Amino acid sequence: RLGSHIANKESSILFIYLYCYKRKRGSMKEDIVQQFLKKGKLLTPEALDEIAKEGVASVIGEGVVVTKRKPQPETKNEIKILKNVTNTPSEISASDFSRFYKSKYEKMKNIIAGRLQKDFVSLNKIDNYREEVYAIGIVRDIREKDGKIIMELEDPTASIPVVFEGSIDDVELDDVIAVRAVSAKNMMFGKQIIFPDVPLRQPKTSTGRICVAPGLHLDEAPRQDVERIFTWIENQNIDNIFFVGDLGDATEFEALVRKYCNNKNVFVIPGEKDARNPYPSPPIKFSYARIISLSNPSMVEINGIKILLAHNFNPTMLKKRYLGKAKRITEEDNLVVEEVPDIVLFNHSPNTQIVNYKSITLANPGSVMANTNVIVIDFLTREAEQITI
Repeated sequence: RLGSHIANKESSILFIYLYCYKRKRGSMKEDIVQQFLKKGKLLTPEALDEIAKEGVASVIGEGVVVTKRKPQPETKNEIKILKNVTNTPSEISASDFSRFYKSKYEKMKNIIAGRLQKDFVSLNKIDNYREEVYAIGIVRDIREKDGKIIMELEDPTASIPVVFEGSIDDVELDDVIAVRAVSAKNMMFGKQIIFPDVPLRQPKTSTGRICVAPGLHLDEAPRQDVERIFTWIENQNIDNIFFVGDLGDATEFEALVRKYCNNKNVFVIPGEKDARNPYPSPPIKFSYARIISLSNPSMVEINGIKILLAHNFNPTMLKKRYLGKAKRITEEDNLVVEEVPDIVLFNHSPNTQIVNYKSITLANPGSVMANTNVIVIDFLTREAEQITI
């Protein structure tokens, strides 16, 4: 069967190859090649044989190389929603604050204790025996005195100062961390800061592919750029498409999905331009069933691959296992990264980024205001490919 692969139609190597190839073939194949070249299309020899044999072809876009696609493993499309923040309390009490921060501490403590096989001591058990201890707490204050850094660490039992001789990079207020320290009366001398982080592991593979599209900014982006992206998506054999915020106009977005994506699953989360509530933001409301509207942040699983969606993201969040600063109190802290993702999709900065952090693929296609890039991720190889439309 015929597939397609984007290629540079100015490629001299392909032109020479096609020229030599058609010199060897009959006039029918020469006519086929000429017809495709007139439309700015290139054919690989395999595709030419297939078209000549079948007598039909499907041609899309400009500068396309039509080729015979290698057989792919049979794909499934099993989708699970693992995280979706929908609760938005209208009133907040003092007990809600206490429950929220206790939720964060307990979740983070479980992550740290699960990763580090140490005997952690509660802060109210710190004594003056000058022995090495491990403790977990929330950073409540950071100050400098006499050339030293003093960090106030708190757990449900007590609050205690931890004195460090040098800098404490990446530590911020409200971080939950572990420390290796020497105990003293009513204080500790810090030796090491340990972040929750994610474990080293082999990248998980499965079947299928996903595509993540750039931020559309429909209230200001050139219409032809947006239409070009959707036309490309429509013609791809990819079932699951992701838009990670900054739609710009939810009504117009739904109309485009109805027109171009009526046989695909379209996942979408709000960005700053779309959110009607502070972060973490609940899903945008749509009526079209093909749109799977989720919160910012959220997590889905497709064919066993866990995908974290977070509009504004950086790798330090994986190191801290926490997705930024909450701007509102919810029933529990939903910003803790309890499950380690295989892929993280984000879209806050305008430039395209594809990086890896401990076998986790981080992909940001950028903004249509800066480019018309999409990123396609193959679950079988875990390769992420940037494609310019």
